[in-house]
Amino acid sequence: MPRAVIDAIAEKIVSKISPDAAPTIVWHAGEPTVVPLKWYEYAHPRLRAAAPQGATFSIQSNGIAISDEWLNFLRDTGTRIGLSIDGPERFHDARRKTRSGRGTWSLVMNSLRRLQSSGFDPSVISVLHPQCLVAADQFYEFYRDNQITQVSFSIDEAEGANSTSSFDRHDYKAEMVHFLYQILSRAFTEKYPLHIREIERISRALAGQDDVRNEQVQAWQAVVVSASGDVTSFSPEFMELNSPPHNNFCFGNILEDEFEDLIQGKLVKAVQAEIRRGVDICRASCRYFEACGGGAPSNKLSENRSLASGETSFCRLSIQTAADALIQFLSDQIRDSPERGSGLGPGLHVDTHALFTSPLSSGTVQRA
Repeated sequence: MPRAVIDAIAEKIVSKISPDAAPTIVWHAGEPTVVPLKWYEYAHPRLRAAAPQGATFSIQSNGIAISDEWLNFLRDTGTRIGLSIDGPERFHDARRKTRSGRGTWSLVMNSLRRLQSSGFDPSVISVLHPQCLVAADQFYEFYRDNQITQVSFSIDEAEGANSTSSFDRHDYKAEMVHFLYQILSRAFTEKYPLHIREIERISRALAGQDDVRNEQVQAWQAVVVSASGDVTSFSPEFMELNSPPHNNFCFGNILEDEFEDLIQGKLVKAVQAEIRRGVDICRASCRYFEACGGGAPSNKLSENRSLASGETSFCRLSIQTAADALIQFLSDQIRDSPERGSGLGPGLHVDTHALFTSPLSSGTVQRA
């Protein structure tokens, strides 16, 4: 990404964000650490100066090239880091390899330990395949034994360049629910503070702590800028999707256009209208809508060939399974220990009546 693109982002987008907002600026897609650190030493202060005080910076990495210089940069700038580690070695190395075909697990684990010993608590994204789902105990023990406390699960999904998914051959929803449930139960029993992003999002929705906010169904809640300056919104994955009727979701170029003009673009409005029709379908047909807010448009297009559509396999295996696993876990805790009532955590109360009458036919958790 040329410095001119960074300058345009700072001047035309970041500087226009409300001073009261708390945006997250994420370096993602591909492998960000292959870019020389000197580039970030220019980009970060440029964007930091233009951003609201509450802005945070984050980078998602495969963890192979985290040097001492990178550690210093992360520390000095307060940049959060997430690592892509697909669980235990045999699962990770099955697909994450070097160009010579060697597994990368030992490399990323070295980076994890160096980060932890330097005071960082990296979050971890683990991509799951069907064979992972019978190894919940191994995954949990991997996270526990390596002091990983923040994890997010992604599935091998059919999207963009990945035209098929290993989950296509069978409905793995029950297996995925059991996988998440087992990890939840182990962490709870052992009192290990494992935070699973998908589960916690569902718990906040059920607790009524905040409204369901799906930034992927509302234009400009997420803004994605490519190295060339091309701009898209809604699903970040739109940047890699090929859809001629939607101009490949390129809504303009930050070097050539003013952001105000991008906001009012006819293509953005047309895409928004299609996405809203899809959200309406989800709202009318899916009992998980209150925990989802309408799904991921990029998955709808990739799987259903239409933005104006409903359920996807991605939703079934990500949103729905997280909800079902949490509901099963809470139900079992209430059944097994009714006398404890609020014993699920400090200030946490479970409404056992609503547990079977909510829109999810499942539960509500309320913060006392």
